[in-house]
Amino acid sequence: MKANRFSLVLGAAVALSGASVANAAAYLTTATGLGGSFEITGFADATPNSYRISLSNLDGVLNVNVPPTGQYKVERIGGFMIDYGGPTPVGAPNTAVWVPLGTVDASTSGITGSSFVYNFTTNTFTSDGVDVKGLTNTFSGSVNTVNMLLGAVFGPLANSLIGSGTLSVSHVLTNDTWVIDITENDSPLTGFNAVLAALDAASLQDGRIDGRFLANGALRFVPEPGSMALVGLGLAGLAALRRRKAA
Repeated sequence: MKANRFSLVLGAAVALSGASVANAAAYLTTATGLGGSFEITGFADATPNSYRISLSNLDGVLNVNVPPTGQYKVERIGGFMIDYGGPTPVGAPNTAVWVPLGTVDASTSGITGSSFVYNFTTNTFTSDGVDVKGLTNTFSGSVNTVNMLLGAVFGPLANSLIGSGTLSVSHVLTNDTWVIDITENDSPLTGFNAVLAALDAASLQDGRIDGRFLANGALRFVPEPGSMALVGLGLAGLAALRRRKAA
């Protein structure tokens, strides 16, 4: 009887995970007319894995839906462009179809909320509907997840330099400024700091990257089958536990 119950639970998990994959909801990060000035510093000093991204004169809307921990296929649509004073602007060319960027193991901790809307046009910023203007927030996550996001903006230069490991992020958001401090907890020159160093080497070689940026597009995180299978097993396990308690 127990074996049959376990078989039913396992079968339910597999069926649930299969159905979840077929109908898996994607997690979107969208930018609508998001632009302004930026300055990135600290990547060329004695601690290149720690650097600061300062954004100012911001306009437009950024809508972020944070995916739960798991493995995701990442795709982008639209266009992202950065003019940093180098030979030519860099970015991701505009596209009307979803372009695959790769697969990442996403993980984050310390984030309060899962849906964020940053509207720099009206200076309203919310986390799951709660005002977060002026709030200092610190969280950690996987390096490859954040590097994939930044790499989508900085274009093909980042493709071979996406690192592994974890990072810590602390940021302060006000009306039209956003200061973000990042520490990559992996070996030097394997994360996004290497992309920054390469951009600096191609321009003024002054230890900073600054200029203007504009983003009109979206990134889509689509759960991979393995992640959804774990979700299915977990839900099926909870169902079995409830049946056991009821008995």
